[in-house]
Amino acid sequence: MRIAHLVLPLALIAGACDSKDTKAAASEAVEKAKSVFADFKQGAQKELGEAKTSLEELKAKAAQAAQEHKPELDKLVSDLEVKRQELATKLTELKDSGAEKLDQAKRDLEPKIAALKEDIRVALDKLKP
Repeated sequence: MRIAHLVLPLALIAGACDSKDTKAAASEAVEKAKSVFADFKQGAQKELGEAKTSLEELKAKAAQAAQEHKPELDKLVSDLEVKRQELATKLTELKDSGAEKLDQAKRDLEPKIAALKEDIRVALDKLKP
């Protein structure tokens, strides 16, 4: 849900009310936006945590793989870990973002996190005995 869609109707309603109601509506809109951000951030952090756990599993399986496949698997693990760290960094940088940047970040990060998890799943499936 776009945060602007939450804030705009509240702002319009607030315009029709006196200043006390306006402040209350503005405060409510800010709290709603904070809540939406917190929910997104918490969910994304959970997803990245799951990806980290899966990467650790992949790393352990790669260590047990045939010697001829180890360099390839080590590089794959390393590349996936770099992607995970980049996504975690972007998520951390969102702390000071406004509603517009949050919407853009959600559209940007959600598919990238899903793709990372899928890449890890595919790699784990390839290593199954």
